[in-house]
Amino acid sequence: MSINEVQDKLIEDVMHLEDEESRQQYIDNIAKSLPLMEDKYKHEHYQVQGWISDIWVRAVYIKEKVWFTAAGSDKATNGLLAMFARVLSGNHPKDIADADIYFMNEISGLFQPFLTLQWPLILRKMKSQAVAYQIQLLQAL
Repeated sequence: MSINEVQDKLIEDVMHLEDEESRQQYIDNIAKSLPLMEDKYKHEHYQVQGWISDIWVRAVYIKEKVWFTAAGSDKATNGLLAMFARVLSGNHPKDIADADIYFMNEISGLFQPFLTLQWPLILRKMKSQAVAYQIQLLQAL
């Protein structure tokens, strides 16, 4: 699926939930699906700068696609990280760099206000890692 198709599915899944408790359970389930990041990668290079707590994002490049792992300190942050990983993982670096991420505008009410304001920091970190792979690909030509 394309990045936009994954975003649309995510929005659809969330909007069909009837109450806040169901939505929170959905976020908790997504948080559990977050690919685990090994502790050895939890250092400044992978840290999302400016976030209220320590969170890390790591991209790996496998067979012309970028895959993300991440780690946060609580369920809400891990849910948010997992959503971004779900939307962006498995795509070419250029597609990630060029992606218009709109799902958060649709579902931001599910998160505490500070998460709603700070999510672009996660996106910037993920896109910068994808761009680094894109640059490497271009230099190899």
